[in-house]
Amino acid sequence: MKNKIKNILTNKLFKDSFVYVIADVINKGIPFLLLPVLTHYLTPEDYGILATFNSLVAVLAIFIGLSIQGAVSVNYYKYSKSELANYIGNVLYILFSTFLLSIFFITLFNHYLQDKLGLEYIWMIAATGLALSLFLVLINLSLWLVEQKPKLYGSYQIFETALKLGLSLLFIIVFSMTWKGRVLGMLIGGGVSAFLSLIILYRRGYLHFAYNKKYIKDALHFGVPLVPHSLSFWLRSGAVIFILSYLVGKKNTGLYNVGNMMVIPLSVLTVAFNKAWAPYLYRKLSKNISILEKKKIVKFTYMYNIAVLLLAYVLYLIAPFIIEWFLDPKFKDSAIYIKYLAFALAFQGMYFMVVNYIFYEKKTKYLAYITFITSVVNVILAYVLIKKNGAIGAAQAFLFTSILNYILVWFYSNKVYRMPWKNIFS
Repeated sequence: MKNKIKNILTNKLFKDSFVYVIADVINKGIPFLLLPVLTHYLTPEDYGILATFNSLVAVLAIFIGLSIQGAVSVNYYKYSKSELANYIGNVLYILFSTFLLSIFFITLFNHYLQDKLGLEYIWMIAATGLALSLFLVLINLSLWLVEQKPKLYGSYQIFETALKLGLSLLFIIVFSMTWKGRVLGMLIGGGVSAFLSLIILYRRGYLHFAYNKKYIKDALHFGVPLVPHSLSFWLRSGAVIFILSYLVGKKNTGLYNVGNMMVIPLSVLTVAFNKAWAPYLYRKLSKNISILEKKKIVKFTYMYNIAVLLLAYVLYLIAPFIIEWFLDPKFKDSAIYIKYLAFALAFQGMYFMVVNYIFYEKKTKYLAYITFITSVVNVILAYVLIKKNGAIGAAQAFLFTSILNYILVWFYSNKVYRMPWKNIFS
């Protein structure tokens, strides 16, 4: 037994997972622990506006970034360092082109968007800049991820979060800028982090600008099919924020947003583990593993699923007490959303364990169809349930579609790459 424990503790997967978890806990924990301060200075209405702004950033990021940081990760093992540097340079050509197109679109439909979103033109442009900065940083982080350098990955994430939040607190507390101070903090902090990320890429020899049509086509071929896939996740969260704001107002949207923030710990754990698990799984699958090894992976996946469901239940039990003790009293009604949101995130965590097979086989086309359709169902269901039950309907719809998406993706992943899900004990 001692040897088994020792093997687990010294296993690289475990050590990397532990570093990712600690880094993500700190990264997400900084804004989480400062919630008592932020909820003191900001109102539920402020949080509602911030939720709308962040949802706009998220949808802009889909069309600006095109998920092509994933193409950098995939090609890390295929290209030499000089080839990869040129590839990244061409990826940046794409990013700056989509950034300018997004500004053009916002300018063209400025008045319509202001009326529907309740955000002035300057803040919509700020959202565009923030979306671009996210992907400039992601390219650098993606390289550290495939290089298996979790300490560098985690420390840079923590630096960026601390910078953004520190500036936000300065603008909110010292200059009394309310939600605008939070936006400025994110924008300036994101800009600084993106600039430093580009410098790091250049100094490490991963940035070279020389137009290459082949690389641009390859990056677009990888990223464009994932737009519906990425958009589907935004429809499940960001679009619902717009619906909430329209149907129940900024205050209830803000309470729902804070409820979402309270279940962040579960998301941190599942996302952090997947960052270490996915490269480990890809390496295993690339070696034509035996049926015995496949059964071990399946058994581990089932154990993982049970664990995240139990964590969701524990979070559901303790979150209302944390909200009552931790947050400003004007946010106490956020507790009603926890039950649905926690289990929805559990099923999202379980989704990671099956979707990796699809990414490994690069069969993302039908994955995009599945996730997009279930997310459209989520938007429709959310609209119906919010009108019927109020803001809680958004959380109910999120749980239903998270379960549906997990089941459908699991079924499809087994079509793409057969695993012994049914006969692990035979």
